[in-house]
Amino acid sequence: MKLRKLFARAVELGIEADPRGKEALKKMLKKQKEKFEKLDAKEKEFFDAERLWNPFGDSRIINGTGEEEIRTLVIGIDVETPELLLIDHLREMGRKIDAVMIHHPEGRALADLQQVMPLQVDVLMQSGVSVTRAEAQMRPRMDRIRRAIHADNLFRVERTAELLGIPAFNCHTITDNLVWGFMEKTICKKEYENLDALVSAIRDIPEYTAYAKKGNPPLIVNGSGSGRTGKIVASEFTGGTNGPEEFLEEQSRAGVGTILSMHVTEKTLEEAKKHHVNMVQCSHMASDAIGINLLLDKLMKEEKKLDVIEIAGFIRVKRSA
Repeated sequence: MKLRKLFARAVELGIEADPRGKEALKKMLKKQKEKFEKLDAKEKEFFDAERLWNPFGDSRIINGTGEEEIRTLVIGIDVETPELLLIDHLREMGRKIDAVMIHHPEGRALADLQQVMPLQVDVLMQSGVSVTRAEAQMRPRMDRIRRAIHADNLFRVERTAELLGIPAFNCHTITDNLVWGFMEKTICKKEYENLDALVSAIRDIPEYTAYAKKGNPPLIVNGSGSGRTGKIVASEFTGGTNGPEEFLEEQSRAGVGTILSMHVTEKTLEEAKKHHVNMVQCSHMASDAIGINLLLDKLMKEEKKLDVIEIAGFIRVKRSA
């Protein structure tokens, strides 16, 4: 399968798993096309054509023509210059490697991270949070993220991949959507005697089991293990990065008892304590690995010759697609 086709299929699968629904994303892409068509020639130079078909600003091909034939794919959660040098060394040793798939965004995918954050509003809506309040609280957070990222040296990894001749692409919200849906269905929709039982169920998922054995298990960061869970949501699994701390109060008001998160900031934890919301910090790397594995299961069902080399925190677990 060519790189362009493989990535386009990944985008399709991310759309199918998106909390906003396929129709909402179709409307979003249509608006982008209308916006593009109204621009003058000068402004069109600065318009990102990717936005005409790909709704995930943090997921894109950052190096390569797209015509590369992909048979062996290196996959890592955090891939930067050291990992690219590792890949180059493996190729020098005779390993056939066609491209690298990176989870956390780099290059232009990182520059556009804030574009995916509005989907957090739709996740909260499913928990009963007011859409108007969620949107109002999200805007300042998006602005802060944009300003912070704007100051970063964004294109180091992209340039390293170019110089080493390594085709590379990011799949961030695409796979985060998949793990969000998985956790909602597999964990959140079930009932548990207490928080300890909930954490035990999470730890039984293969990726979490593997990381727990390495000393990185799911943690109760707020609440008592013997306490009841109440309504469980995985509201901090997709949407680019952490939402505003105010979301904790909104979820508490909506009747949420326990939030599953990949990573919990200190400010978020303070709000959780203040509003009596349990929080379970699931292993970040294990959570990302689940999303990538769910994507791979689907891709490899269509491209059976695809081979994977695991690096940078990723562990391969196969499920039936």
